[in-house]
Amino acid sequence: MPYCQRDLLLVPVPFSDLTSTKIRPVVVLSNDRYNQECSDILVTAITSNVSARKYAVPIDTAQLDEGEMRRASVIRADKIFSIDQAIVLRSFGRVNEDVFHKVQQAITILINPQG
Repeated sequence: MPYCQRDLLLVPVPFSDLTSTKIRPVVVLSNDRYNQECSDILVTAITSNVSARKYAVPIDTAQLDEGEMRRASVIRADKIFSIDQAIVLRSFGRVNEDVFHKVQQAITILINPQG
């Protein structure tokens, strides 16, 4: 099933040492055309650890077009990875365009050489 840009998904995410995984929320970054043409999607991590981070965008239920966040969280624009759509456990919502735009801005700052 192709997922859409801005979808919130639950996926098994590997630990940094790749020894095991934990179920984590992510938001889909890749555009819908890419998501339909490829088996992989580009996502970024979400965490409920809301301590101040330079490339984090706050999110809670009020910032969703669909679904519900169980806790106030942050989208980690500095934790981007590619996953196979087949490993997605379920979709649980969709971030609004304002939040997604803030994530895009954070990624732009992150990859800018003058960042």
